[in-house]
Amino acid sequence: MKKSIVALVLMVCNMLLAQVQFEAKVSKNTLGLNERLRIDFTMNIDGDNFNQPSFEGFRIIAGPSQQVSQSWINGKSSFEKTYSYYLLPQQKGTLIIKQASIEYNGQIYKTSPIKINVTNAVQEARDPNDAPQVSADNNLYLVADISKTNPYINEPITVVYKLYFSYNVGISNWRELDKPKYNNFWSQNIDIKQLVLEEGMFKGERYRFVVLRKTVLYPQKSGKLVIEPLSLDVDVQLPTNHRDMFGRIIVTDGNKRVSAGAKTISVKALPEAGKPEGFSGAVGKFDFRVTPSKTNLKNGESLDLMVSVFWKWEHEIIQFTKTSGSQFPRNVRSYSQ
Repeated sequence: MKKSIVALVLMVCNMLLAQVQFEAKVSKNTLGLNERLRIDFTMNIDGDNFNQPSFEGFRIIAGPSQQVSQSWINGKSSFEKTYSYYLLPQQKGTLIIKQASIEYNGQIYKTSPIKINVTNAVQEARDPNDAPQVSADNNLYLVADISKTNPYINEPITVVYKLYFSYNVGISNWRELDKPKYNNFWSQNIDIKQLVLEEGMFKGERYRFVVLRKTVLYPQKSGKLVIEPLSLDVDVQLPTNHRDMFGRIIVTDGNKRVSAGAKTISVKALPEAGKPEGFSGAVGKFDFRVTPSKTNLKNGESLDLMVSVFWKWEHEIIQFTKTSGSQFPRNVRSYSQ
């Protein structure tokens, strides 16, 4: 009898396992370099801990979006959960979308890898009215503003990266393709807590812009030093010749890659004439403060010390802070003056 019960339990478990379906489906297996690919990861159970594949060779342009549907027909229930992505290939050739995974009742389920063949860009037939009226090429720029291009060794300079875009286009998102490298500089990023849309003159015209990044650099050697560029992939919105029922211009989505370009800094050696006795290389006006967490202690009681260096530079004061047990600098703050 016990053997019969065990066999029945095993049979039911095997039937339950056999009913679990988790698969990946793509909109096409061959596409051009300029075409989008949709991929859906669909399961017939409410799985947990969904892990997407790396999508190596693709860029995610939308997703994941999640859809859940459940129905009862003639007393039978059906369930489906789907995670969807839109991808854009980054290279030609055969690309592999690797396995996604979920967890259900303590078991791990994986999709099968999918092979995608990416060919040359294809020409898409489209309504002439759907074509954008303007190009992003002359309406979108990434600029690196440098406060000083011929500093002395250890003299701080700032690099401010601004994304300019004209009133003819809109931007919805951007991604870093290449981060700037600061070889032979000591660098410190200044936090930008919130992006602010501003207006200003650029190339003799009014543009909108946002400050994306601000970095303080300290050159560590004299001579010509190169700041390697920041590069972005920007999602843009371009106006078409179509209008909606309210007379508003319909826009089409596009994408543009921009770079701030490499910048060369000519660093001067510190002058020997008039060099102060005991000079250690720091350039600028500094204020040094030590603040204890408490001033009255019991025997064996500990305290925290906050060590702050305030460096005055042009119209700003940069604060470097270190607390007990942390490496200096712990954080950096910028104050306008």
